[in-house]
Amino acid sequence: MIVVKMAKFDREYVIPLGAVLKAPRIDRAVRAVGLVREFVLRHAKADEVNVGNSLNEFIWKTGIARPPKRIRVHILKDDKTNIAYAELPGVPIRIPSEEELVEKEKAKEEKRKEKEKAKEKEKEEKKSEKKPKEEDLKAAAPDAGSAEKPKEEPKAES
Repeated sequence: MIVVKMAKFDREYVIPLGAVLKAPRIDRAVRAVGLVREFVLRHAKADEVNVGNSLNEFIWKTGIARPPKRIRVHILKDDKTNIAYAELPGVPIRIPSEEELVEKEKAKEEKRKEKEKAKEKEKEEKKSEKKPKEEDLKAAAPDAGSAEKPKEEPKAES
């Protein structure tokens, strides 16, 4: 379902990507997407930018080393969430509803909590692994001391 809301900020720009050539060949397409994001942030004065799938594919279609030198972009900003959406002209921009945004945030939060729990479990496992080893060494030390063989003195050669 495509939802297009009326927004105050609905414009088209031609974004110059000549600065991409300053980057090494293996980073050019990545830098081009970054330049698009920076441009949209600067001109739309948004908190966040979502680059559309077709725009991303257009930048990457000639490979990582040869992105376009300039690109025409349609920018739409949602005033409620202060998120700007960038897409190729003619491609409809789908702005998610508030419920979808809330669900997405909840999913991110749950994922973050799961990662934190996994890290805590790993830390606890490492601590529990270390403690028995130290106890084993302490327990083994008295036994090893009583069963030690006396060291032989080196024989002097004459």
